[in-house]
Amino acid sequence: MEKDLKMEVFASVDTVKPVEFHVYELHVQKIGNTYSIIRGVAWKLRNWNQAGVFEDGNKIYATEKLQEKIPNADFTVEYEGSRELPVLENRRIYQELIKYWITQKLSQILIFGKYRKYSCKSNVTSKWIMTNQGFETFSSGNREISLERKYNFWVTIMNDEKAYLRIDTSSLFSSNQTVADYLEKGLNLIGQEVKNDWAKNNQTGILTEICDLTVTDKLDFADSLKAYYIQRNEAYRVENISDDTRIVKVALQTGIELPYYPQALKPVLTRETVSRMDAAFSMRTESLVKRNMKTRVLLDQDFIQDIGTIEPLDGMKFETDPCTVEKIGYKKGKVKEPLLVCGKDKALKCGEEFKVFNYGFYRKTEKEIKIGYLYPRNSYDLMKAVVNGIYTFAKLGKYHGEKDLYTMAGLLDLDVKAMVREEYELGDITDYKRAANKLQKIEGIDLVIALVPDGMEEDGPYNPFKTIWAKANIPSQMISMKTAKLFAEEAKEGNKAKNNSRYYLHNIILGILGKTGGIPWVVKDMPGNVDCFVGLDVATIAKGIHYPACSVVFDKYGRLLGFYKPAAPQQGEKITTRILQDIFDQVIFAYEDRFGEMPKNIVIHRDGFSNEDDEWYKNYFAAKGIMYNIIEVRKNISSKLIFWQNGQIENPPMGYCVYNADKGYLVTTNMKNKKGSPNPILIEKKCGNLSMADILTQVLYLSQLHVGSTQKMRLPITTGYADKICKNREFVPEGKMDDRLFFL
Repeated sequence: MEKDLKMEVFASVDTVKPVEFHVYELHVQKIGNTYSIIRGVAWKLRNWNQAGVFEDGNKIYATEKLQEKIPNADFTVEYEGSRELPVLENRRIYQELIKYWITQKLSQILIFGKYRKYSCKSNVTSKWIMTNQGFETFSSGNREISLERKYNFWVTIMNDEKAYLRIDTSSLFSSNQTVADYLEKGLNLIGQEVKNDWAKNNQTGILTEICDLTVTDKLDFADSLKAYYIQRNEAYRVENISDDTRIVKVALQTGIELPYYPQALKPVLTRETVSRMDAAFSMRTESLVKRNMKTRVLLDQDFIQDIGTIEPLDGMKFETDPCTVEKIGYKKGKVKEPLLVCGKDKALKCGEEFKVFNYGFYRKTEKEIKIGYLYPRNSYDLMKAVVNGIYTFAKLGKYHGEKDLYTMAGLLDLDVKAMVREEYELGDITDYKRAANKLQKIEGIDLVIALVPDGMEEDGPYNPFKTIWAKANIPSQMISMKTAKLFAEEAKEGNKAKNNSRYYLHNIILGILGKTGGIPWVVKDMPGNVDCFVGLDVATIAKGIHYPACSVVFDKYGRLLGFYKPAAPQQGEKITTRILQDIFDQVIFAYEDRFGEMPKNIVIHRDGFSNEDDEWYKNYFAAKGIMYNIIEVRKNISSKLIFWQNGQIENPPMGYCVYNADKGYLVTTNMKNKKGSPNPILIEKKCGNLSMADILTQVLYLSQLHVGSTQKMRLPITTGYADKICKNREFVPEGKMDDRLFFL
């Protein structure tokens, strides 16, 4: 039997049966967005009554009769009786109803006959982790941190009147310590991401202030924070907390700032944070965090068994095997992997990128590269080992002092007439800046290589060692002290040394190449008769206000033509119109500079933007006689693909996809089963004549062209690089095309 490609979607056994709802008419005094108002009212009624409450933008529907009067409410509701609603005409209500009853069922599940298996607050989570030995709990050595499983799920009702349950399980770490506990220990949590552990909806944000106000002081929306909880019938939360407790403020993701009891808040812990706090616990739970598709589906099936039969919905049940993708409107496909062309016109298969060091780069840097070096005091020998390793490998084709069979000479032209260098005090960022200022005054430096403390070699807008050079518009390559010590140890051992530094050399040299205008490889054959690809990213200047912040342009082979950051918008101007004009004028100029004519067919990849820009695109390109396609490429999605054969489950390899006429999910990475499961990207065609087959192929090919490493990005370099540039946008010069990828 051939392998089948499925998604983590499970169909109901039978069709959804209509049920009766209690119906209410809403009356409000305030004027505003009707849909927003009724959503807010439904949410308040749901929390106050602890019942299933839904809305359709017009009426409110409930699973039981509601207590209609809520203290301090600015609305009233009028009961209209009960009514049975047809399913297909009221899909959204039934989808929310099914999710409500699933959550109710899960809240009653016991494990070992006495422990609540699920916590059903704003999200469904569980501290009980499935292992080969059954369900267990995992906590850190001091019992403060626990591993939890988060269950995101959605319900969709299709035209066949069946419900389709989409499940996405993930890992999270929780702390039994509240913000109040940490403040009592004297820790400064300003700037820490926190979540409201008392909320029934998801409330996360950044802790911004520890106020002088206490929980009994007057607030804008209540007599006090304590009174607010008492009015909500939640006095039990606050009755044993001192009235002298100072409130804290949190800036929520929605953009508003609210006061909280510090006892209500818990820190949001990332894997990186846990690794720093308790490395042993992080290692012990790694295999439970990185799960392959087989492990994921087994947990999905256990979740469905816990849901069981939903009696209020006429005994609804879900299948435990994923449904076929055809049932949810997709067909299966496989994109053939591209061939990459490097130096000497050699073709490389995906996974063979390391051979580029044998054949040379597609286009090496066109000038001799002058490098400045920055390193901590008393570590000159480490810096020298790094410099010698890079020079002998990239210039002479040698490794560990001997000619290397897999490396050609002359990969890069490095200027070694005089070593331009400065020292700084390790751990002293001020002294680092002082040394950096001296290097910046030396003319002609194309790149800086700096030895930095371990953990500070990663790129990003908040890395102080990196941003100094970004502000000076000089590309930089950060190398950790740990890596430098590896170079030094292998230099002492000579040809008897192991090959551990080869991986680092490959990435360092590819980084130098990309940051000085070189290109390691391009795509051999790109489908779709496209002249150039444009990647766009957006910036947020205020709540709900976004604008195009940068673009990156490639020709049809994936050769970089340049990236561009438009000037910041002026207050009050029509942001999108002016900036889009600026961006695409520069795209055309960059193409004309290289090819001597305007492009005839442009593909735009973007992650965001509202459809209100569509008319601008239409008018702009029509006036110039240019065909265009707009493609949304989204990375943060919840759907995964599954290889399924007679109950055997595997990770799908790179290139597998499901798609319809306008939408597709594509796997762009190969993920070994022990390393987790691949995250597909979501691709949607917004406008244009390209087929989805060509679009999926183009996206896969562009995802294989990352310059700075032999490892791939998952995203195509269009939106992937635009995202990287946008995160560093404060330090990118405005109004200027550049082909030095300093953000790598």
